[in-house]
Amino acid sequence: MARFKERFPFSRLTGQGSWVVTAYGLATLGALIVGILQFRHGIVHLLDTVTYWSGTEATGNGHPFTTNLAPSFSNFSAIEFLERSGRLPFVDFPVGYPLVAGTIGIVVGSHHAMELLCVIALVGIAIAFLAGAHRSKDSKIASIVLGATGILVTMSPTMRLVTQGALSEPLFCAVALWLVIALAKFRNGGKWAPVAALSIAAGLLRFIGAPLAILAGWERYQKTGRKLSSLIWTIAMMAPAALNILLASAAGGGHNAGWRGLGRIDIEVFVRSIGGWFDAKQGDLRRTYFTSEGPSWWSWLVAIVWLAIIIIIALYSIVRRRHFLTATAELALGTSAIISAGLVAGMMGFDALVIADNRLMLPTGILTLAAVVWSAHDFVSKQKGAHRTQSIASALVALILFSLFAVRPWNITESFSDSSELKPYSIAALQSGAEIIITNDADAVHWDTGLPAAYAPLPVKALTGEAQDVTALYEALPCALLRHNGAVVLSDAMTFSGADIDLLTQEVDKGRLTLEQFDGASVYFATATACN
Repeated sequence: MARFKERFPFSRLTGQGSWVVTAYGLATLGALIVGILQFRHGIVHLLDTVTYWSGTEATGNGHPFTTNLAPSFSNFSAIEFLERSGRLPFVDFPVGYPLVAGTIGIVVGSHHAMELLCVIALVGIAIAFLAGAHRSKDSKIASIVLGATGILVTMSPTMRLVTQGALSEPLFCAVALWLVIALAKFRNGGKWAPVAALSIAAGLLRFIGAPLAILAGWERYQKTGRKLSSLIWTIAMMAPAALNILLASAAGGGHNAGWRGLGRIDIEVFVRSIGGWFDAKQGDLRRTYFTSEGPSWWSWLVAIVWLAIIIIIALYSIVRRRHFLTATAELALGTSAIISAGLVAGMMGFDALVIADNRLMLPTGILTLAAVVWSAHDFVSKQKGAHRTQSIASALVALILFSLFAVRPWNITESFSDSSELKPYSIAALQSGAEIIITNDADAVHWDTGLPAAYAPLPVKALTGEAQDVTALYEALPCALLRHNGAVVLSDAMTFSGADIDLLTQEVDKGRLTLEQFDGASVYFATATACN
């Protein structure tokens, strides 16, 4: 045992001894507590939560790459949904998250699997702030400060929101941070396998992560000097995400490509999201969408500095190999630049569903914050004597200000949903006896009941902006309901989407549908003559 300890001292795992071990332990414990608090009432039903959950549930039930939900932005109509017996291909997001969560869900259930992955991601984010910092053997408090920073980042408003909704962003942020760390280690003699694995994972969690393989391939070329093999590796790492996109498009998914450009609101939301990295008020996604508040004046300055100086310097350093920052800070900013460029390209070249809100800018923000923290740590570690003391004091003040203004830790128990109770129209859906539900709130019905659900037809497809003939769709609806044991269940209260009551009433008048009133819901059933 003594010889084993001699050959494999625990401090070698951390590089800095007991203080770093303590910092890693505290960061892990802190992130665990943050995650548990977010899920104390279970997963919060947000806009995309149900889409991910449905794909996860389908995977756990032996139907991977499928879903029983046609979300509001689906390309599939309610008629197609019924004709497919309520099961569609999973085309709205990458398959990585539901595939992994669904596999784990076979053992622990879909809800717990998604919660578990998000909590693990929070821990990964918190300890990444420690792992990515330059090693300093004579600074003890620095390790604790790095761990505390990692915890605070997991407590930021947008991170809490995406965690409560069990969305893919926590996992994507964790993968992006550890990809940066793996690239920095590879640059300094580390292994290539973690880089390749994390690059593939990034593309299968968010399509915007696929181009990160270009950065990985560039780093491989710079180290080995082999153009062809580096190009092949780049293509290979992007291939799974590319295949996912091609298959999803072939199956009926995809946005409407076409030049849209950038509007004033696009730019303002982009700048507001950058300000949200340092200001909890601007970092609140609800205020971004449900108030008319624009970005603070200083957010424009921060955005300019970030775009014109930090990102340009990082990309110049990566391409020209003239290093002004630590490897992790440089690569983090480069990764941030690639993700941001992809997001801006998506806004300019696709439909209006692509917007640089707090959620989509979250990975960019965390990577930027990590670069700032790692750079500050490197600067402090190089100081001596009184200068080091002053630098540490300044860093602590900055951390406190960040905590007070950007995080507001006293809001850690804030919930982003008003109620998790079964909704009246979901109860009506269960009582209807139908196997497939067409409704004006398919996400809630599917989440509450597990029944396959789709939104009632609307004049314009939300995903592509294409107009559709709703009259023909409502005329075809009664027969499709009859053939597949479906029902139309509409909430009497205002919901996220809608339905054409007049066209439904016309079908009732024709004797093809019947209308029954339930508590808080109106339910339309197909008659025996619905297909006549």
